[in-house]
Amino acid sequence: MDASSPVHIWGVEWTNFLSTTIGALIALAASWLAERRRWQRDSQVRSREDRRAVYIAFLNATAEASETLFSIARGHDRDEGSLSRAGTVLRDSQTLARRLELALVADDHIVRQAALTVTTLRAYRDAVAQGLALEAEEVQRARDAFNEQRDRLTQQMRGTL
Repeated sequence: MDASSPVHIWGVEWTNFLSTTIGALIALAASWLAERRRWQRDSQVRSREDRRAVYIAFLNATAEASETLFSIARGHDRDEGSLSRAGTVLRDSQTLARRLELALVADDHIVRQAALTVTTLRAYRDAVAQGLALEAEEVQRARDAFNEQRDRLTQQMRGTL
């Protein structure tokens, strides 16, 4: 037997068989690896899209609550039930429910910032629910604090998308 002839054992040409088997295993491994990478990438995209949707829902809820408070404080929505609406604005706008959804999908630092946003929104709500006008220093201070906190939260949310 010379070095160039295939190895024959029991009448089988093993060199070709081993080459084919190794080639097939390499192809299977490469295919599996490519599929796994695609699945991971798709999973990350879905996760980011889910997070984005929850972020938007929370920010929209806080914006709705803020707009309601602004209208009441400005006198546009002043009537006998306006102070009551101010008191229930967090519930009515779904802010609290959206914050719970956020807690399921967001990083801890986003959840903490969202909690601070709700705290500043509550302070704004409390000032308006007292019947104070938009021009009152307490309302302006609470409104500004809320808007600044919401802007910080929005910036941090952007960083996670």
